[in-house]
Amino acid sequence: MRTRKILAFLCALVLLVGLCACDGDGDSAVTPTEVPSPTAEPTPTDIPATPTPTPNPLDSVSIKDLYKNEFKVGVALPDSIIGNVSLTEEIVYNFNSMTLENESKPAYLLDVTGCQRGLPDTYTEPKVKFDSLKKGFDFAQKNGLSVRFHTLLWHEQTPRSFFTEDYTQSGTLVSREVMLKRMESYIRQVMTYVSETYPGLVYCYDVVNEAINLGETDPSGMRVKSSFWYQVVGPDFMEYAFAYARKYAPEGVDLYYNDYNCYSKKRQIINILTPILQAGNIDGIGMQCHLDTHSSVAREVKETAQEFTKAGFKVQITELDIGTTNTESGFEIQAMKYKVLFTQIQKAKQEGTIDIDCITIWGLHDRASWRSTEYPLLYSWNGLKMSRKRAWYGVVQDPSIRAIEY
Repeated sequence: MRTRKILAFLCALVLLVGLCACDGDGDSAVTPTEVPSPTAEPTPTDIPATPTPTPNPLDSVSIKDLYKNEFKVGVALPDSIIGNVSLTEEIVYNFNSMTLENESKPAYLLDVTGCQRGLPDTYTEPKVKFDSLKKGFDFAQKNGLSVRFHTLLWHEQTPRSFFTEDYTQSGTLVSREVMLKRMESYIRQVMTYVSETYPGLVYCYDVVNEAINLGETDPSGMRVKSSFWYQVVGPDFMEYAFAYARKYAPEGVDLYYNDYNCYSKKRQIINILTPILQAGNIDGIGMQCHLDTHSSVAREVKETAQEFTKAGFKVQITELDIGTTNTESGFEIQAMKYKVLFTQIQKAKQEGTIDIDCITIWGLHDRASWRSTEYPLLYSWNGLKMSRKRAWYGVVQDPSIRAIEY
């Protein structure tokens, strides 16, 4: 009996100690609700916050403002892009000069049907129409962009019918005297319309485009085989073209000769244009500059522009694009080339060794470029959105892009 009492007392004591332990503050006591559930959702404070991207201070840079003390920065635009609301802000923010990609060329302005129907009155006074200019010129005027007119005379995109007796493609070529009258009339009509309808909008004209082609039969280097201007008028057609253009150009409007691969024919260009310069009928030379990542900016662009300046000509880079491959390294080298070109030309302008007035990018985004498979421009086009490439940051001199040539 005494033993049972002792055992009961011990059991009661153990129970009392256990209850005290459960009521204490010790870490060993874990209630069921404190056991974490393996399927429980994390609370908001457990989810790592997405870091806020560090903005690139260059994103707010305007290209035209960056170079406003040295030269204009232009862009060539086709009608298909002009007026696109989603692109307008980027265009106007970065550029202050504009070139119509095609719509101001002779093939668009010459009214061949009107010339045919108007004979004999149109025999030396060709009919010209200007509806192709309206969209682009209205856009430029509305948005404060100056226009460089490209081009009055060219051997391409000029129908053969312009040179024939009856204005047909198969007609007999007219005489030199008749063609000179047609040339003057065409230049007069175009310049008069532009100056009266859009006063002050056009600040320069490409009067003649690509008239020099090495390796042809003319010893001076003039293009012969593919040029009806040369075949009908003769090797002095450029002298007449610039004289007529000067006659009808408003005061202060510059007149340019424009060509590609200028570095390879700079001697011929200077020799042919110097008499026109001495006559006071030309102001500058447009260097197209269709480059790639293997081109030498120093040799092909800078040194050539310096020689033209030394010979007394103003200079413009009129059709700049730099082809590359669709790779990360290709786009990086492209960006480096753009940076090298803009920084070297800017420095040369500041030093007075290049008298440059404008650099024009030949197109807005890669998909719309005539070299679309070479991705040559400052913007890409993905779906329905245009994006700045590394090339754009090269132009605005991003410090992360090296200004060296490969």
